[in-house]
Amino acid sequence: MLRNMCLIGIIATFINGFAAKVDKSVNITVDGVKRSYWLYVPDNCSKNAPVVFALHGASGHSTDKSPHFNPIADKEGFIVVYPQGEPIYFPVFGGTVTGWDATGEANKDVDFIKAILDEIDKNYGINRNRVYCCGFSNGGMMTYAMSNACSDIFAAFASISGFPLNEFHFRHTGTRPIPFLHIHGKNDDFVKYSLMPVIRDEIVARNGACPVAKKTTVTGKYDKSVYEATEGGFPYIYYEIDGMGHNDFTTNTEDGSSSLTMWNFFKKYTLNTSCDNTLKWMPRIEEEGFDPSQHGFTLNSGTMVLLFGDEKQTADNHNVYHSLQFDKGKYRLTFKSSGPAGKKLTVRVRRWSDNAKDVLNTTVNVGEDASLDFDVENGWGQYRLTIKKESADDKITVSELKIISTDSGESAISLPSITGNALPIKYYSLSGTPLGKPERGMSICLMPDGTVKKIIQLGK
Repeated sequence: MLRNMCLIGIIATFINGFAAKVDKSVNITVDGVKRSYWLYVPDNCSKNAPVVFALHGASGHSTDKSPHFNPIADKEGFIVVYPQGEPIYFPVFGGTVTGWDATGEANKDVDFIKAILDEIDKNYGINRNRVYCCGFSNGGMMTYAMSNACSDIFAAFASISGFPLNEFHFRHTGTRPIPFLHIHGKNDDFVKYSLMPVIRDEIVARNGACPVAKKTTVTGKYDKSVYEATEGGFPYIYYEIDGMGHNDFTTNTEDGSSSLTMWNFFKKYTLNTSCDNTLKWMPRIEEEGFDPSQHGFTLNSGTMVLLFGDEKQTADNHNVYHSLQFDKGKYRLTFKSSGPAGKKLTVRVRRWSDNAKDVLNTTVNVGEDASLDFDVENGWGQYRLTIKKESADDKITVSELKIISTDSGESAISLPSITGNALPIKYYSLSGTPLGKPERGMSICLMPDGTVKKIIQLGK
């Protein structure tokens, strides 16, 4: 009897968790190339566990285990993967060091990370809806790249001291909006802190988030800006750290650990968290307190009502500039306008290239809601949006700019409402902020069975 009970206990251990900690380098062959990653699985980590990919910086190694998550994984029960980058030429170093091909396109590094995920899932039975990506420096650049190339694989993203610059111009055309948290030192003059506002602007518009942040300042530690999600999108959260240079860790967050702050952000999201998969760009230029001219827009200049996407690479901007981008596909531009009746606006969307080409060139009546379809045929590219009026004297404004993809059909914003007697175990606002009770309007609810639903609170 005792023997049978012991055997049952051993079987139960393997069913519900893993027998021992795993903390080792693992070799893997991807597309005929031998590569490696460091794998950390805590003691008795449960089946269906979340996974965090942590990407080292340029010249780094998987043995750096950076950004650092192992102690947090021990407490929270998730698996950590530290992939090893391959030698790559970096102009900033004038040579070749280990790192990531952070272009935002499908490439060998993307294939490598996908292959690791498949292998871990095969061996450990992970929760594929709770896989997260973060990185330091060039690893942070790769995280931004993965948010474009693999937004359908990773549920949320975070970067510390890293954003796309130089040869890695930011691409933000992925399959869905992206929950993203960024941590940057105010003294970072390598991956320049001074360039972060453009990166912030691009993600905020990509997510359709509110461009006017709710800001918290803790003197001597950090400024935290929360660009809250609106319906269908996700938030962008930005920490500016006092006294921090180009580092992969700081204690100057409200959690006392940048890695713990990342994890606390990650765990709010799954791939099932509702969003509008059609949303591509919604800058919300009419938001009270927002000055579009400080964020890449030209407004009301001569006959130009609005221009966006006219910036290019210079030595000063390090290839970090505002850009309107599209992949191959079908799109719809919508906006509202107000001004004198009977006036017309000319709307153009034009690709940047040696052989520049309009993908949209039409007129609309002032005061009528515009809904304009256009096709992009030549793969990824950068575009300029212009809206012009007939006379510089006409007082015309535009608002509610939005571009969606029409390839994928209807919006994916809908969530099942709560039915039956089951009560949620957690409530969240649309920005992902935990709530003690539902807010007025729509709140997101985590149910006891792990599903995500919505609740409409009509009272005060």
